[in-house]
Amino acid sequence: MRRAFRPGKILCGLLLIVAALPLQARVLRMDVDVLRSGAATAQGLRVQLDWPEGAATGELRLEAERIEMPALGHVHRRVSWQCPLERSADPGWKCEGSVRSAAGGGTLALSLSSAQIEAVLAASGARVRYDWQAAAPDLHRVDLRAVPVAWLEAFLASVWEAGQWSDGQLAGRVDLQLPANAPLAVQTDLQLSGVGLETPDGWLAAAGMQGRLRLDYRERAGQPAVDVRYEARGGEFLVGSLYVPLPETPVAVDVQLRGEAGGWQVPAFAWRDGGVLQASGSARFDAAGEVSDLRLSMALGELATARDRYLSGYLAPAGFADLVLSGQASAEIDLRAGELQSLALGLGQLTAIDPRQRFILAGAQGDLRWTAAAGAQPGFLAWDRGALFGIGLGGARMGFTSADGQLRLVSPVDIPALEGRIRLDHLRWQPPGGGQGTRFQLGATLEELDLGSLSQRLGWPPFTGTLGGRIPSARYEGNVLTLDGGLAMQVFGGTVSLSELVMERPFGVAPTLSADVGIEDIDMEPMTEAFGFGSITGRMDGRISGLRMVDWSPVAFDAWLGSDPAWKGRRRISQRAVEDISKVGGGGGLMGGLQAQALRLFDDFRYARLGLGCRLRDNVCAMSGVGSAGDGYTIVEGAGLPRIQVVGFRRRVDWPTLVARLVAATEGQSPVID
Repeated sequence: MRRAFRPGKILCGLLLIVAALPLQARVLRMDVDVLRSGAATAQGLRVQLDWPEGAATGELRLEAERIEMPALGHVHRRVSWQCPLERSADPGWKCEGSVRSAAGGGTLALSLSSAQIEAVLAASGARVRYDWQAAAPDLHRVDLRAVPVAWLEAFLASVWEAGQWSDGQLAGRVDLQLPANAPLAVQTDLQLSGVGLETPDGWLAAAGMQGRLRLDYRERAGQPAVDVRYEARGGEFLVGSLYVPLPETPVAVDVQLRGEAGGWQVPAFAWRDGGVLQASGSARFDAAGEVSDLRLSMALGELATARDRYLSGYLAPAGFADLVLSGQASAEIDLRAGELQSLALGLGQLTAIDPRQRFILAGAQGDLRWTAAAGAQPGFLAWDRGALFGIGLGGARMGFTSADGQLRLVSPVDIPALEGRIRLDHLRWQPPGGGQGTRFQLGATLEELDLGSLSQRLGWPPFTGTLGGRIPSARYEGNVLTLDGGLAMQVFGGTVSLSELVMERPFGVAPTLSADVGIEDIDMEPMTEAFGFGSITGRMDGRISGLRMVDWSPVAFDAWLGSDPAWKGRRRISQRAVEDISKVGGGGGLMGGLQAQALRLFDDFRYARLGLGCRLRDNVCAMSGVGSAGDGYTIVEGAGLPRIQVVGFRRRVDWPTLVARLVAATEGQSPVID
């Protein structure tokens, strides 16, 4: 594969050779094994000059096996240049002609005198101009016009070894300071057009970069020092998780880099993107490229714009790729030796809307401060309104204090919800540190929440009554939410308790939930009425053990719902309920034709006991009842006269089929009795 021609690689070597020619002879041939200078080294030189006697010009031909410029990191092979050599008005010489190498060809024009050297190399619309002045012998200036980045790849690699430059063009000026007894120094003022860049480890990548780059590179005490000022006007780049599509409006970037043993120091950096983002600070990177120290102050003035421009690389992996944001935010971060020391977050009229309806927060204001130090730092968080999984929340204001690495709620806070309230009893938050991720712990009490409103928002049957309960402690760590002590709710005159509740990725992609559910002393009459089921009187107990849900759909559980054997009151089941249970029970049916006739003669019946179980695995329910009935199972065991018995004949039922039967039963569709 042929490499692109890189003019500028041979320039200093050519100048050195031409300057050494004696031009009084008619024909001059010269072979030189090695020619060295502070700027270049040439090997295998062959020079021939034809100058007819009395002629005003001569023909110069130069060939070299290898020309190397260490300062630019360039090596070029099999170089050939031919041009008419003539005297210039200023005592000196000039020559212009075609130049070729193993990589390609172009045109080289040279002007040489004791006071100045000037050379212009052009090829395929690109031009490189070199200038040297005797008055400043250490300075070598290169002017570029529409030069492909590939031409300067070796030089750019010598400035930044890890950078791999690809597409695009450069125009502007490069000044090289090449003193005999001092390190290399480089100053640039370049215009970038469609430039691409990446590092081998993928930590940084850029494409289509447009803008002005001013760079000052030098060495201090044997370590590199770089000052960069870049005014971006388009393009995109990725640094770690930060993806930024740059606007065409100017974005100013200033960075100071200082090499040091075992890494890099950044004494100062700044990013200025109009009213969207203003950031400044300092940092230090270790030998592995990880941030060890960081002081950052930033202000996001337009979150609606900043969300796509600066935050998408963080929101998407967290499960909020389509989060809608507006308002303002600010932050201050102090990180030392890899450990967070302080953190401050300010919010101004923030609105956050999750299109997946997991949460909404509107009109948020805040000044939250976290510190690892002992001195307490006060803060607050307030909002006008919000919602969590479709449940509306009223406005609230929370006071916080921080010390010794923890952010704590100062006092309990009441949050209006569902015509009742949710009281946040305690809250503690800790950021990543000490080898652990983000952690928080909270306790809450639910008081007089309206079941009708809750069922409407969650798509449940129209329950009536109120919901109450308490979460003694909920812990979040490692993207896992765990409830300690469980959650108890009073509903339909009984208790529904949740224990061993664990949620993984509660706000992320495909959240999972596992829990055990206990059901005790539920009054079945209002419950069946709420579900649109046939009427059943009595009390019910039950359990759902080993419940596991993925993306809020059940994938495994062991469930049992049955009449309370200790209940001493009436046990009646309506004709409609018998039909609905027959439909739900996995292909259930009545024990005989006389029972079917009895259904038409009586409105309800006595029962001794009833129950239905399902063990869900691999999308199939293994069904069970209060007893066996041949190959089937008894769901309703009648009592007295007329005596009725409901039996299920299919012990294995597809879960989607069972769900469809439940829906049909609660919607009052005609039963299908197998």
